[in-house]
Amino acid sequence: KDCFGTATILNLKTKQGKQGTMENAKPGQNVQFYGLKTATHLNGTTGRLVKFLTGEQRWAVRSNNDGSVVNAKLNNLMLENMGTNSSAPGASISRIDVNSLHVAALDSFYKRRKGGVVISCGKKYMLALEFDGPFGHGGVVGEMVYVDKDPQAQAVVQQRGCPSAKELGTNFLTGETVEYIEASDEKSFFSLLNRYKRSSSTQGYIDLKSGLILYNVKIAK
Repeated sequence: KDCFGTATILNLKTKQGKQGTMENAKPGQNVQFYGLKTATHLNGTTGRLVKFLTGEQRWAVRSNNDGSVVNAKLNNLMLENMGTNSSAPGASISRIDVNSLHVAALDSFYKRRKGGVVISCGKKYMLALEFDGPFGHGGVVGEMVYVDKDPQAQAVVQQRGCPSAKELGTNFLTGETVEYIEASDEKSFFSLLNRYKRSSSTQGYIDLKSGLILYNVKIAK
């Protein structure tokens, strides 16, 4: 069976290119926070540029999350409308820590109105969520498949002839608009997967499109 499905892809530049994307920034534009060391709870969320602080070489940014103003370095910001390209196959948002991964997954549903999200880690591991609707205050309910270190899950990737586990997630979400997120390291990926596993249940059914065990999930914010 063909590994590939139909999806729309959001492509954002990685951390190395962020400072360049801010060179032409103007007050009033929306940005995303990355790698903040103090206000870490804002990483992965958005804010609006207030003014550029020339002496500090920082932007004053008002958080869309809690209204606070953060003086952020250029390499901790990225214009929200920069770097999107729906024709770039295989591109993905890159996320560093487990909280940023979780926030980005929820934003796929609430802010970008996607039907599902695939979170991958290299070629070997991935989890895919199909959103069914909101859950509680800011959470989501849906269905999930994943490829972890289990030999049976890894065997499905091989049996289907997929170049990476991510393709099974694409197949699972065939017909949905999909966002792709790349975890920067295995620790963050498996921390998120274990978190979602604790919120999941299964009757052991196999999803025919991916060949993986299907789970029902209720993920809190």
